[in-house]
Order: sequence, then C-alpha cells, then structure tokens
Amino acid sequence: MRRIIADGKSAGLVLAAGWIAIGLGVVHLVVAPLERGDIWPQVAAEGVWNTFTLDEPVTLGQFVRAEAFWTTFGSWGAPVLVLGCHILWSARRRHRVPGWLGWILIAWGLPLSILVPASPGWAFPIIGGLVVLGDGQRGRSSAGHRPTAVAGEKR
Repeated sequence: MRRIIADGKSAGLVLAAGWIAIGLGVVHLVVAPLERGDIWPQVAAEGVWNTFTLDEPVTLGQFVRAEAFWTTFGSWGAPVLVLGCHILWSARRRHRVPGWLGWILIAWGLPLSILVPASPGWAFPIIGGLVVLGDGQRGRSSAGHRPTAVAGEKR
C-alpha cells in the first residue's frame, strides 16, 4: 500500500526540497572539479586506476590531490543529487516522502552548519525542514481520512 500526498501545499514543500537538493548536488559536482582543474590532467597522465589513496597527506601536493578527490568524487554531491531526484520523483507521483527522512537531514546538517558555516551544509536543514513540513501538512490536511491505496496503477 502506498500513501498519497493529500494536497498541493505539502507537495509544493516537498518539491522545493527536491529541487534544492538537486541544485546543490549539481552545483557541487560541476563547480568543485572546476576549482581543482589543475589536478585532473595530472591524474589522467598518471592513470586513473588507484590514483587517490586514503593515506594521510604528508606533502602539500598530496593534500591538494586528496582535497580534489574529497570535494568531487568522494563528496556528498552525488548522493544529494540522487536523493533530490528521488524526492522530486516521489512528490510528482504524489507519493509521501516521510518526515523521518527530513529529520535525518536536519540532524546531519545542523552540526555541519555549525562546524563549517561557510559551507553549503546549511542547505541540509532547509531541505530536511521542507520535507518534515510537507509531511506534516499532508497529515493535517488529511486528518480523519485514511491513506488511499492505489492497486495496479503503473507509472
């Protein structure tokens, strides 16, 4: 059985959360590699297999290389992009995006925002808050009504 979002306001809040997550993921995946553009030709010249390590950087060059990895392929940009796409996909099909997912984003984003206020980590509590509010709006607007099960519907 799947739950259906009851009204446009809750869907709008959740859609906004999805778009913010998508935008954040795309910007992170596009801008971060450009900021470290000098590293990528070096990586390509050395061969991409096992080019990065998890060893603690000792020299400035190793640090710059590790930073390039952790701000691009090793970053949260791709997972946030995927999460945003799923939130958007769910909301457009009027599926419920559960509030607990938003609470997880808030719990992750608040310490991140406090520890590194200059980072875009502040967007996680915003995304999470929109999901929580959207789920709460859904609950209030459908008070007294049971969630609808749609059997056999294909999308």
